[in-house]
Amino acid sequence: MDYAKKICALCLFAFSCMGFAEQQIAAGSKTAYHFDSKYTYTPAPDGYDAFYIDHVGRHGSRYISKSKYEDIAYQTLLIAENKGQLTHLGKDLLDQISRITQLNKGHYGALTDLGRQNIRLISQRMLNNYPSVFKGQKIEVISSSSPRAKETANIFVEAFHSKYPQINVTQQQEDQQTLLRFFEYSPAYEEFKQSKKVKNAIKLIENMPDSWEMGYHFLHRIFSDEFIQKHLDKGLEINENSSIKSMDFVIAVYQLYQELPAFSPQLLAENHVDLNSFFHEDEKTQFNNIVTVKNYLQIGPAFDANGIQIKIAAPLLWDMLNTADFAIKNNNIDANLRFAHAETVSPLATLLEIEGTATVANPIVQYPLVWQADKIIPMMANIQWIFYKSKKVDQPILVKILLNEQEVHLPVKTEHYPYYYWEDVKQYYLTKLNKLGLSPQASAIDMLKNLR
Repeated sequence: MDYAKKICALCLFAFSCMGFAEQQIAAGSKTAYHFDSKYTYTPAPDGYDAFYIDHVGRHGSRYISKSKYEDIAYQTLLIAENKGQLTHLGKDLLDQISRITQLNKGHYGALTDLGRQNIRLISQRMLNNYPSVFKGQKIEVISSSSPRAKETANIFVEAFHSKYPQINVTQQQEDQQTLLRFFEYSPAYEEFKQSKKVKNAIKLIENMPDSWEMGYHFLHRIFSDEFIQKHLDKGLEINENSSIKSMDFVIAVYQLYQELPAFSPQLLAENHVDLNSFFHEDEKTQFNNIVTVKNYLQIGPAFDANGIQIKIAAPLLWDMLNTADFAIKNNNIDANLRFAHAETVSPLATLLEIEGTATVANPIVQYPLVWQADKIIPMMANIQWIFYKSKKVDQPILVKILLNEQEVHLPVKTEHYPYYYWEDVKQYYLTKLNKLGLSPQASAIDMLKNLR
């Protein structure tokens, strides 16, 4: 077994161990949020109660953000149909892509009903799990300028209105988003994303022999040999400004497939949409690896877990450290809630070195074994710092970190996992930020512009 196939086999083994619902779609960062209702939390040490939550979360499940992949898939299939070069399965795929397009029409980038439902469930669990936090004092809520982030925040706080009638969401101004859209303010980060090193790593995954072999197996189930050889292999013009080739079509269809978890199973069934049967299990794994490698490289640990793509989250980490200290000192705020994007949550998780988020794959083809987007940044991904204090005086403040509502390990010593001494956690991250040259003395905008 060659190296690439060994990696794919290991990924398939992990994939096959998942529950049935998870097994249906390898959706990467498009994965719909799921919380196991049987999950149990570790009780706090005797005498300790939760009193404050510092939170950052991604928006809920959304419609596909733009029509790019719909256009590629639909136009290619339509051209093949007009030439009489679609298989029976290809005709079925064309019908389904047409129905998917109708589902998305007029809603690009907006939250889906399933997304709204998951938002309400998370906020209700927060209220139910930490009643001692919500004393009716004050909750500060901010969102990025994105409409779906703002709507996510508004839906999330619905459950808090009875105790906090004055609660409102502050939306960051378009040109002042260093806290939640820090990825837009660093020239060095933009240079990194466009670098040959990143592009070559993406091409390495895309051009693996298994990728092409599986891609062609998929194509031959959809098109005639003639259409593949005469058009897709040479480049097919689907409009005046766009020409696509074989793997462009394959990945476009897979991207649409990955977007389907944003809809409820009932809605998909009512509209007769099911792309699951078009892909074999090994193809799902390999195509997911192709799609998700950009996340790993651009907002994950990539080649260096302290690289520019992670350091850009420093303003957000500084803010969380400061708001936590403020809440502890003044005892007049119950929670800070922030709503943003996968590009916000993932770098922060890696900067925090939360387990499963900060391992660098070497070689790069091993990245699916150490970093799983569906576990780190599904739709509605969230990081919660839950703070606890003792009923006894002069006892240390404790903090527990949750990633997607599950207790996680930090690179800090503790004898009370998942509870850590706040001073130890704070000092660890202050030391790390200082070692990385990320001083709080500079403004966030200056810090981001000068990052290297």
